[in-house]
Amino acid sequence: MTTQYAALTEPLKQLCNKAGNAILEVYALDDIQVELKADNSPVTTADRRAHRIIADGLEQLSPGVPVLSEEGTLPAFSTRKNWGRYWLVDPLDGTREFIDRTHEFTVNIALIENNQPVLGMVYAPVSQAFYYGGKALHGAWRQLGGESAVAIQTRPCAPVGVLNIALSRHSGRDNLTDLLARFEQRFSEVHQMVVGSSLKTCLVAEGSLDIYPRLWPTSEWDTAAGQAVIEGAGGKILTIINNCLEPLSYNQKESLLNPDFYVIGDPGAEWESLLIQGC
Repeated sequence: MTTQYAALTEPLKQLCNKAGNAILEVYALDDIQVELKADNSPVTTADRRAHRIIADGLEQLSPGVPVLSEEGTLPAFSTRKNWGRYWLVDPLDGTREFIDRTHEFTVNIALIENNQPVLGMVYAPVSQAFYYGGKALHGAWRQLGGESAVAIQTRPCAPVGVLNIALSRHSGRDNLTDLLARFEQRFSEVHQMVVGSSLKTCLVAEGSLDIYPRLWPTSEWDTAAGQAVIEGAGGKILTIINNCLEPLSYNQKESLLNPDFYVIGDPGAEWESLLIQGC
């Protein structure tokens, strides 16, 4: 590991744990108060508490490094386009999962450098599971509860012809009909797993799943931490640009909405023929 970045992992774990505890305090309430933001997405007290904890903690951890959070103020692109280094945060990824009490929600923190995530941490408060890694750490790890961290890596695509695919519980599944049909033609079996939040990306990173296709709007704070983890584990998050597969990039336009993308575990597989129609 690069010493500079490795030194960030323990403070980030502590920060995620603190934010996670604040989230769980709200989660334990009989009645979770839900509001709608301008884009009609839900927000709760837990989102806001976690944001404040993380924003304050990152400011102490790395003074002067900007923090861009889903629940914070969005600076104008004219300001943030000059950021060579910043933190990108989703204090509570999977708010709908939180509201529905599926346990599948996470805290996401990523360090972005030159428009790419170089370090990311995903924390699931209910299971006390950490996933972290990135190019700057030269790997990826999973840590469950009080156990020691173990290195994780993606697997070769569809061993014995069985493709394991992650699907979102709440959105975009109707857009996958054609893609699923192509998968079923190509592989002997296609197993689907419905999972919430950035845990889908982490399951690809640990080798449990092969691909997570997302053909429905997300924002950059939804994907950055998971992208660092999957890249550290040997995989990629790819989008289609000019009929080619390219990695997701960050903070390059006014909008923070991502294009459609695919989380893939095995970059050596022939994804172009499966994902790009007419290829």
